[in-house]
Amino acid sequence: MEQIDVINKKIDDTKQKVETVSRDIKKVEGNISVLNSQIETTKKRIAVCEKYLSKRLVSMYKYGRTSEFSVLLSSEGVQEAMDNLYLLKKIAKQDQEVIMELTEQKQQLDEKQNALGRQKGILNTKNKELKIQHAQLQTAVGEKETVLKQIQKEKEKYIAEQKEFEKAARELQGTINKLLAAKRAKNKSKNKTTVVYYKGGKIAWPVQGQITSGYGVRVHPVFKTKIKHSGIDIAASTGSPIAAASAGEVLFAGSMRGYGKVVILDHGGDLTTVYGHMSTISCSENQKVAKGAIIGKVGMTGIATGPHLHFEVRVNGNTVDPMGYLR
Repeated sequence: MEQIDVINKKIDDTKQKVETVSRDIKKVEGNISVLNSQIETTKKRIAVCEKYLSKRLVSMYKYGRTSEFSVLLSSEGVQEAMDNLYLLKKIAKQDQEVIMELTEQKQQLDEKQNALGRQKGILNTKNKELKIQHAQLQTAVGEKETVLKQIQKEKEKYIAEQKEFEKAARELQGTINKLLAAKRAKNKSKNKTTVVYYKGGKIAWPVQGQITSGYGVRVHPVFKTKIKHSGIDIAASTGSPIAAASAGEVLFAGSMRGYGKVVILDHGGDLTTVYGHMSTISCSENQKVAKGAIIGKVGMTGIATGPHLHFEVRVNGNTVDPMGYLR
């Protein structure tokens, strides 16, 4: 879930970058559109100026400067000559203004074309950046999908393991009931009184360590599935000695589904204790053991993700909270 949170943040950040770059691209495209429009307008203005100057140059080539003297000499009076001179000056000034405007328009055209080139360069860079951001976004989305698929697989595996463990717990209960019934029947046929070791009170901790999972219904923090835990899990390093919680007789010593290597002790008074996931067993069935006697070592056999002791307390074969008995 932490991985998904990190990836979600990465996706959100990348989406913001994509939006920012997309806005920048639209702005640059707008600038390019404006520049293209301005360039077209400037080209049209240049074309008008060049057309005018072209006609003027043709006229000047045909008539030369003598045309100006001809106009003055053909005047019928001083006033007309003065008027003609004014008109000639005005035409010359207009020619000069057209040339200056043409020069200015061409300069503006060069500037706008340079600006257009720069904007196209920016656009190209932004498009590359957008492509990179899109690729990063797709990568992040792919990572999230991979993690979700992995979580789904882990959930299915977890549920399967828990169902297996529930089945194992039911089988264990059946086994204990059968073994106790067989033991009582055997003692009864031999007119033998079963020795009662347990007479109430607290029992000892079988191993020292932190409780990583308590007794009762537990809810998986991610999958939200519910499962009844038939005992407590006590974390301990592999090979740590396991002691009998109270004096009794070994009812079972061997391997069982889900529990791996397991020992079941009968303490009399309908009380039994179960020690699961052991790495080694140091006792045998029907053996009498004293309280605190080493019956095996901690391991992770059966369904276990790490070394620990699965410890159960049962009354008449039914599980009870071990914390009510441990001291």
